[in-house]
Amino acid sequence: MKILITIKTDSELQSYEATALAFLLASFNHDVQLYFANNVFNILNHPNSRIHGMIQSLELYDMPKAWIRDSDVNKLSKNLLPFCHSDFNADLLKEDNQSFDSYLVF
Repeated sequence: MKILITIKTDSELQSYEATALAFLLASFNHDVQLYFANNVFNILNHPNSRIHGMIQSLELYDMPKAWIRDSDVNKLSKNLLPFCHSDFNADLLKEDNQSFDSYLVF
């Protein structure tokens, strides 16, 4: 199953739970893609937040780099840039394009 998880919340608990869900699904061989947007960068960039450390573990779960928009690259901490990329087709974010089996938003 291909799943896109969009994380745009400013809640550390919700962003942690969304990332933990992504890791859980990936460990059961689901294809999971994370997409970061909006307010999540406030938490993501904080070095003591759980999601800050978790995003650096994507490779352990055989997950691709997280997606971010070009306009959000400057919002991301420099040490997290290797774990994210903005080179993706934005049309993939639309739920009606059928590229993913499930779309989850936190």
